[in-house]
Amino acid sequence: MNSHIAPTASTFSPGAREAAPLARHAGFAGLLFDAYSNTLSIPELSQTGRREFRHVLSAHDIELVGLQGDLGPKGLGPGADVDRVIDRIDRAMEAAAGLASPLICLDVGPLVEPARSSIPKPAITPEQAGLLILPTTAPSSPVPPAPSAPVDQALLDSVNSALSAIGIRADRYSVTVALRSSLASFAALENATVSARCPWFGVDLDPVAMLRDDWNADEIFSRLGPLIRHVRASDAVRGADRRTKPAVIGEGSVEWDALLARLDQSGYHGWITIDPVELTDRAGAARRGLETLRNK
Repeated sequence: MNSHIAPTASTFSPGAREAAPLARHAGFAGLLFDAYSNTLSIPELSQTGRREFRHVLSAHDIELVGLQGDLGPKGLGPGADVDRVIDRIDRAMEAAAGLASPLICLDVGPLVEPARSSIPKPAITPEQAGLLILPTTAPSSPVPPAPSAPVDQALLDSVNSALSAIGIRADRYSVTVALRSSLASFAALENATVSARCPWFGVDLDPVAMLRDDWNADEIFSRLGPLIRHVRASDAVRGADRRTKPAVIGEGSVEWDALLARLDQSGYHGWITIDPVELTDRAGAARRGLETLRNK
């Protein structure tokens, strides 16, 4: 089992002075901080403030996993102040590099969904069906695939342009950017990540998003396994129509044994960050999640 397990700092407190001792007491080895929160804006810390920040973490033997941010419902699309968003990401990258923890996790919001495959499934022949075959009838015409929604060209252009600008900055600071989207599919995330052609881009894998996605776990890992740069540990109970209800790790529908085995097979040995943001007792959920993961 991967020993690099951390919670989000907001599980305990947005501030390092409160979060670091609580995380260490709970048995964690690191913390993933919000780049910008209501009480702490890490990119705006002075050099003295950053030294103090690092000192507080090291005094409690806590590693800084990286910084994270949510770009909001408009993300990088039309209607967003994309220049301002990119500037904030730039400053977060500079801070992450300056704190010797060059990882930024971003929820990029809406993305363009790629067109559905138009390849029809092959018909089953009487020979393939074996003895359980009814008398042969005239072959039926293949059912055409459901039409794909028209491409939102304005969203596509805006996202591609913004990701290109972010990629240039990631290269400047040598910072890894792990992308996810709570508003788009893994197919859309793969399309955006690969189209950006930036070696610093990867995927922030969210198991709850896997429960809601059209792709199954095998397809997600076959397509995105080599791109995983961070894992966001969360769980949920899956209901009808892929609806989910947040749950403590180990008490939901995520198959953790299979997920961790796939991560090992894909060569992932980075941080697994418990993110209980949607649960009432965040600290308690993080402790129980840590115990579950350590026992896998």
